[in-house]
Amino acid sequence: MNPLRRRIRLEAAQLAGAYPGLRIADDDSWIIVPEFRLPAGWEPTRTTVLVVVPVTYPESAPDGFFLGSRLQRHDHSGLGGLGGLVDPGHYFHGFNNPYADLGYVWYCLEDPYRRWNPRLDSLLTFVEAIRTYLGTAD
Repeated sequence: MNPLRRRIRLEAAQLAGAYPGLRIADDDSWIIVPEFRLPAGWEPTRTTVLVVVPVTYPESAPDGFFLGSRLQRHDHSGLGGLGGLVDPGHYFHGFNNPYADLGYVWYCLEDPYRRWNPRLDSLLTFVEAIRTYLGTAD
């Protein structure tokens, strides 16, 4: 097994400790994180996350991710706290999506400052960045 595949498999195995049922493509091109607990304000409270591993990994971070297609967020724009449910921003149903038939929607994870460091970051840090981002975005 080449070093890149070994790294991806090791990182997937580490993630599987926190996400039993995690699946990885035979060619290591994607991972599926089941039962991903969403931050407060999301409905439902859990979803499946699909991360496409870029060909240039680990030099390049994954470019966004895919979430289950039936997610909504509480609208916090009204007075008095939680409002009704709305579609999240950065959640693109119509984006060029090869996984739409499987029930996934593209979610854009922006990293304008290019903070990804291939020596320090991994699929583990990316998945945790998803949770952080979903808790602060929109």
